[in-house]
Amino acid sequence: MTAVIDKLEQLAERDAVLAPLARSYAAALRLLTSPTGTAIAVFLDPAVRLASGAVPLLHGRTIATDLGALRQLAADTTAIFVRSGVPEAGTLLDAVASDRLPPLDLVRATLCADQENLQRLALATQTSNQLVAVLGSVLVIPIAAALVQNSAAASPTRWQAGYCPICAAWPTLAELRGLERERWLRCGRCGSGWRFPHQQCPFCGNSDHRRLGYFAEEGKQDSQRVEVCQACRGYVKTFATLGPWSQGEVLWHDLTTVELDLVAAERDYRRPEGLGYPLAVQIVARELAA
Repeated sequence: MTAVIDKLEQLAERDAVLAPLARSYAAALRLLTSPTGTAIAVFLDPAVRLASGAVPLLHGRTIATDLGALRQLAADTTAIFVRSGVPEAGTLLDAVASDRLPPLDLVRATLCADQENLQRLALATQTSNQLVAVLGSVLVIPIAAALVQNSAAASPTRWQAGYCPICAAWPTLAELRGLERERWLRCGRCGSGWRFPHQQCPFCGNSDHRRLGYFAEEGKQDSQRVEVCQACRGYVKTFATLGPWSQGEVLWHDLTTVELDLVAAERDYRRPEGLGYPLAVQIVARELAA
């Protein structure tokens, strides 16, 4: 993971627009790969194996997280925003420092895509909904990834939905792995991956090949393309890979191909908002749960 953290820092050096996110992702991954990184979040209730249905692993669970590490990541991330000149970042930094933005509340609202509570938190900090949501998305990365790493035995034996079997997020991108070009969807916020059929939209389930397609730069269609669905106007960036990417590589490739997102938007395609499943979780401080 160290190599991709370095790549994110290098990306920040050469691209001022992407710098806040690139450096924030690097900070989150650095925490995750620290000696105590996988201990930042654990389930308090007994582990269960996913059914073959559509209920993600996190649904209905209680999660204990390292509140001290979470507060430090929130402070580090908002400081990155301030140094990058992000509007309202100074106000957000003050809110984090004064605990007017409780990190546990932000993580729970972000994990559950609870827009009402995200708006409430933004109002309390006197900053934009978007800025608070971005901070929340960064804080969730090490927590969700640690839960995945600590729950290998609970991985589903079968999963047919287009959203993440762990945290219910829609896929960040897709991989076409190896010589067989097996299609795997990847979640950027928890790092998990799951097989998914070719010629099927992960968002609406459409499998009518006449309403599925892709666009790509000339000569790159076999290595990098955007697969689209005309039924729901969803899209997923798709890459040929030799094997599974690390979570950091997923985030890095998503950031460095933002031009594909812009082209998709110009053609009226979009990533779905929210989650694929109405997730409900409880977040508590590990320090208080011990």
